[in-house]
Amino acid sequence: MDTVRIGIIGCGRISDLHAAGYRADPRARVTAVCDSDPARARAKASQWGAEACYTDIKAMFADPRVDAVDIITPQRFHEAMALDALAAGKHVSVQKPMTVDMDSADRMVAAAASGGKVFKLFENYVFYPPLVLAKDIIDEGRIGEPTSMRIKFVSGSSGGWDVPASAWDWRKDEHRRGFGMQTFDHGHHMWSVAWYLMGEVERVLAWIDSVDGTVDCPAEILWKYKGAPKYGSCDYSHGTSLHVPSDYYANDEWFEVTGSEGILMVTRCTGKVMGGAPVRLFRDDRWTEFADVDSDWAAGFRGSTANFVSAVIGSEEAALSAERGRDVLRMDLAIQESARSRREIELAGFRGGAVTKK
Repeated sequence: MDTVRIGIIGCGRISDLHAAGYRADPRARVTAVCDSDPARARAKASQWGAEACYTDIKAMFADPRVDAVDIITPQRFHEAMALDALAAGKHVSVQKPMTVDMDSADRMVAAAASGGKVFKLFENYVFYPPLVLAKDIIDEGRIGEPTSMRIKFVSGSSGGWDVPASAWDWRKDEHRRGFGMQTFDHGHHMWSVAWYLMGEVERVLAWIDSVDGTVDCPAEILWKYKGAPKYGSCDYSHGTSLHVPSDYYANDEWFEVTGSEGILMVTRCTGKVMGGAPVRLFRDDRWTEFADVDSDWAAGFRGSTANFVSAVIGSEEAALSAERGRDVLRMDLAIQESARSRREIELAGFRGGAVTKK
């Protein structure tokens, strides 16, 4: 097809970056939008130049002008929406995490395999240019054999763009169901990067606390990679009086990978806490700085939407696949279980999930 006609489902804060990615791609067009709030749906349809506006998702699925849908709703709705979209003959992109338990993930994987349409788990971090460059540097052997990875996540009480209260309501509801808004929802980004840069994870150990009863920070998460003495860690912190400079959410992340011959750092992601080059490589007693790589967080969204369009057209594979999305979800759920049960969790065969809090 010459143009992939996209229907966006869910018009919350993050949908603006998805829509911007499609609108910047000459191979795509945002044709329809769907949201439970009719006023919001109409406003986004006008803003994005969409031809159709829906509050009934099944009406969107029946619209022949829509080739593919991008589902950007709370996780507990993903399975039903994705399966109905595939059954209606639409290509599907689903916002991470793909769903909320392993049985649901298995059903989504099976539907994706048998549907004959593209199924992509939307994950912008593995398309973020500094992390893509970091992956290239690792694959080229420029730090030798990677042995450890450290991720730092920090959120603040102010900074970034305006987020409507309604955008936090569903996250608070997920928190009450036992899914941490940082370590589970945002955590999927971190665990996707962990797999992307260094490979398959074998086991996890986690401590998750809260400074206010809602935000699941501070937290410490550890993991071991499969088949080698390779390890990773992630430190979550929340500053109750901290301003985080950002054009997006009031949080930031940085990443460090140490290998047998060097050290690699990605110094920013969502925000702008650190200055200097976004990627730095230490090797042969000196630092090499990569200052000309695009470090705008939105660039990862453009990369991920472009990958979905390319997959629909047939020019490349979708990343992440349903199977890889299930792998990362398993790790995500195991981290929550480890913190609750205060024990190490092996991922192979793990089927647990979050438990509603009393």
